[in-house]
Amino acid sequence: MTRRPHHSRRRSILRAVLAGAALVAAIDSLIAEYGPGFAAILDVCEATSLEEAAIRGGRLGWPVAPEDRDWRAGFERYEGGTVRVVGWRRGARGEDGLLSYWVASGPNARTACAFSTDRPHLLGALRDRFGAPDTFEEQGDIVNAYRRRGGLEVSFTRIGASSSLSVARRG
Repeated sequence: MTRRPHHSRRRSILRAVLAGAALVAAIDSLIAEYGPGFAAILDVCEATSLEEAAIRGGRLGWPVAPEDRDWRAGFERYEGGTVRVVGWRRGARGEDGLLSYWVASGPNARTACAFSTDRPHLLGALRDRFGAPDTFEEQGDIVNAYRRRGGLEVSFTRIGASSSLSVARRG
């Protein structure tokens, strides 16, 4: 067995320490970006009423998104009921995060929450909150995950860096 020179072992140890520090920094960055902030987004999505969602969404500190009257009219025509909506946008860029919560009444009564962002690291946070998905598909840079927990349906899609989350409850 050949012994490595003393300086080679030091270099290996230093590389391992630097790699560990880089990993810790990356995890800290993700926690800062999605930790409490993403948990608060999921809190909005798990609300059981529009009023509760509005209170929770207000805690995000994001500006309220303007109402999309065309979307509302199209939804109501298609579904045959009414819909009430509240939403927030994280920043000025369209890809920076849009969160909406809506309550539909009529033949297809349900509540739903949608979040879209160009920040792709949401899948792990969803696993932490809701457990492993019931179905999971990955093909290249496309990921789909779905889970049903009681009356709650949680679906996630990521295409490249763009992610979309939907949380829905019937009735």
